Amino acid sequence: MVQKKINVEKPKMDLLDSVTDLERVQSVDAPFGVPRLMWCFWSEGDMGAVRSLSLSYLVKNVGVPVFLVTRKSFFRLEKPEFPIHPAFRWLSAVHQSDYVRTYLWHHYGGAWHDVKATEVSYFPLWDHFEDELVYFLGRPEVRGGAATLYDDSGRWMPDCWHDLVSVIAWIGRPNTPFSREMMERMHLFLDQNLDTLKANPARHPREKKAEGSNAILRAIKKAYFSVSKRSPGYPIPWTLFGNIFHPLNFKYKEHVRALLPSDRQKNAGIYHRN
Repeated sequence: MVQKKINVEKPKMDLLDSVTDLERVQSVDAPFGVPRLMWCFWSEGDMGAVRSLSLSYLVKNVGVPVFLVTRKSFFRLEKPEFPIHPAFRWLSAVHQSDYVRTYLWHHYGGAWHDVKATEVSYFPLWDHFEDELVYFLGRPEVRGGAATLYDDSGRWMPDCWHDLVSVIAWIGRPNTPFSREMMERMHLFLDQNLDTLKANPARHPREKKAEGSNAILRAIKKAYFSVSKRSPGYPIPWTLFGNIFHPLNFKYKEHVRALLPSDRQKNAGIYHRN
């Protein structure tokens, strides 16, 4: 992949001001009950040159208002009747992002995009929601991209990749059976792991559970995490969102459309670590 030359200057303040002004959310139009906006998340701290450039690409190209949510500003979007799960504070930045996208999808709706560049417009895609049976628009999943687990019916998700969509970018209708079950299962998983998470909170933005095919490998990973100042007892697997989403994606596949456009080059040719 050819990496674009990166302008290392900080993003202009008017850009940051516009994407972090969450008061504007209320003024966004919502054709067919789906807000025509895009959510992104950055936990905290310096975004860096590459991510800043990617954010500017999103704002310039997607054709809808972009809102950047942070760990702190997320609480301004909390619904009093649906409180943010108490586990949120102990999650890694990656898993906070997984929770934020679930919460915003169910309670607000709209598009989601990781802070990665694109050169395609999403504006016309909202027309697909004229069909009330359409709950979700995504990009076709690729072979090897599905979460590696079985669903409730014993289906191995990697074998079902052609029926699934990617988790990186999508548009979701709020308050559907799909989004509701996603939110409920996310909260159930966090309930089940809350005590362990409190005792072993994330120390690293990319914290993940020390997993392995046998006890020896798991012990080696935990030892590595300890010396690398990570949390060896952190209980949340890397693919938190995908592990819940892909089985439900298959369950509700009749309500999902793989219609999101893709760039000619991945991430518009801008290299990201992931």
